[in-house]
Amino acid sequence: MLVGLIVTLAGAVIALNQVSAWFSPALLVLSLGGIVFVAVRQMSTGLHGSSRAREENFSKLNAIDFDKTEQWLKTNVRGQDEAIEIVISSLRSQVAIAQTGQLLGSFLLVGPTGTGKTFLPQLLAQAFYPNSEPVILRMNQYKTPNDVQTMLGPPPGMPGYEVGGSLTRPVLINPKRVVILDELEKAHPDLHHCLFDVLDAANCREKSSGKEVDFSQCVFFGTSNAGVETLRKLRQQIDPAKDPALWVGQSRDALVDNAGFDRAFLARWAHIILMDELSPYHVAEVACLQLARYWRDYGIELTYTSPEILLDTVAKNVEFKQYGVRQLENYLKQKTNSAIVQARTHGFNKVRLEAGPNNELLIQPVLEESRNIENP
Repeated sequence: MLVGLIVTLAGAVIALNQVSAWFSPALLVLSLGGIVFVAVRQMSTGLHGSSRAREENFSKLNAIDFDKTEQWLKTNVRGQDEAIEIVISSLRSQVAIAQTGQLLGSFLLVGPTGTGKTFLPQLLAQAFYPNSEPVILRMNQYKTPNDVQTMLGPPPGMPGYEVGGSLTRPVLINPKRVVILDELEKAHPDLHHCLFDVLDAANCREKSSGKEVDFSQCVFFGTSNAGVETLRKLRQQIDPAKDPALWVGQSRDALVDNAGFDRAFLARWAHIILMDELSPYHVAEVACLQLARYWRDYGIELTYTSPEILLDTVAKNVEFKQYGVRQLENYLKQKTNSAIVQARTHGFNKVRLEAGPNNELLIQPVLEESRNIENP
C-alpha cells in the first residue's frame, strides 16, 4: 500500500512541477510526513492489538477452575497428590501474573518408569487447552548435536526446512500448548543448551522461517528416570512442601552429581518434583482406572471389579514393579481380553467383572434377570 502511495505522489509531483517550481518541494515534504504518520500509526495499532490479544488469552486462563482441575487430576493420576498440588499451586499463582517473556510454568518430573510422569502433563493439557494437542518430544530420539536443527528447524535450503522445528512449528501454529520433553537425560547436551532461551525468556527464533516463537502461553514439563535414588534419600531429609526453595536447590545439586545434568540447565527449571513408586493401594486404584479405560475403548462400561482380581494384580505388580504401571496395563489387557470377547459376543455394554470359585473371571451384565457367563 505504501509503495502504491509513493508512486502516485511521485507522479503528482512531476505534473505539478511543470506548473510551479514551489509545488514540488512543498508537496514532497507533506507527502513524506503523511507516509511517516501512516506507518507509525499502523505499527502502533499492530503492537497494541497484539498486546490486547495476549492479555485476552491470559484472562481466559484466569477463568480456569483450579480447584476442580486439581481434583480431576487426583482422580485420574493416583498416588501422586503431592506432585499435583505443587503443579496446580504454581500454575494458579503464575497465571494470575502471566505476561509475555515468561513461561506459565516449568516442571522437571523425576521418578522411576511407569509412575505417571508423562500421563500427568497429558491430562493437564486436556484441562488447560482442550483444543490443543500437547507437544510431546521423546528425547531418546535427539541424541546427536544435529538434532538441534530438528527441534528448532533446519536453516533455509536444508532438507525439511519447510516443515520447521518439532518444538517451534507447533507453537507458531498454536501458542497454547503443554510441552512435554520426555526422558530428558537421554538427549544430547546441545539439546539442553538450545532450550536456555525458551526456559529463561519464553522465546526463541525458528531457524527455518526466521520467526520469533513466543512460548508465553506454554507450560513445560521435563521427565527423567535418572537420579531417582538420590532424590529419595534427599526426600527423607527435606520436605518439599515445607521448604520448597531448599528442596529445589539441593535436588539440583543431587541431579548434577548423579544424573549427569548440566547445572546451568537445571537452574532454568522452576520446580523439580519426585514422582516415586506407587503403594499397593494406589496400584489397585490404577488397575481399576486402567481396566475401565481399556474396556471403554471397546464400548463396554465396567462398573465393578472384584477385589480378588485387584489383589492378584497387585501381587503380580510386585514381580515387575521396576517397569511401573505401564507393564501392569499390559498384564491387565492380557488377563481380560477373552472376557471382552465374551462380553461383545453377548452384546453386553455394561458389566461387572468378578472372580469365580477358582479365581477365574466372570462377566456379570448389569441388567435385570441376567445370568453369569464364565470365561473359558
